[in-house]
Amino acid sequence: MKSKLIILISSFLFLFIFSSAFAQNKKERKAKRQKAYIECLQLIEGGEFKFEAEKAYPQGGSSIDLTTNYGFIKISENKSLGDLPFFGRAYRVDYGADGGINFEGDILNEKLTRNDKKMKLTYTFEVKDKETYTVIMEVFSKQSASTIIRTDSKAHISYSGQISELENEKSESE
Repeated sequence: MKSKLIILISSFLFLFIFSSAFAQNKKERKAKRQKAYIECLQLIEGGEFKFEAEKAYPQGGSSIDLTTNYGFIKISENKSLGDLPFFGRAYRVDYGADGGINFEGDILNEKLTRNDKKMKLTYTFEVKDKETYTVIMEVFSKQSASTIIRTDSKAHISYSGQISELENEKSESE
């Protein structure tokens, strides 16, 4: 009888300690996620960052790994520079063009939407170069992002990747 009582008490004690540790880890993870979300928000609101595409998702196709053919979008001083590979249907391509998504110009119709509960940011803007590009970027708390590019001459395409500060790139090139 005493051994059953000891086993029962030790089981409850073990469960109490285990659940307390689990709750603490959950709080720590949420705090880390919240901190990363705030860092992403500050990065985008600062207006100086770079999106680097790691995968492309063409309309109606499977994902394409971009480790050897990466692309990027740079945001700096209210201007945007984009150089991304394109996979999919093109409705109109200029003679001699490389067929990718390439743009450079002022950022127009910029909008940042925050969802603090889901810790997600949606950053949208337009760029007019040879044509108008609409960029919709969703940024998550771990600096991972997905980007959708829409234009009249090509089917829309989405990319997944990471956002980072531009300062790192400036110091590497100097």
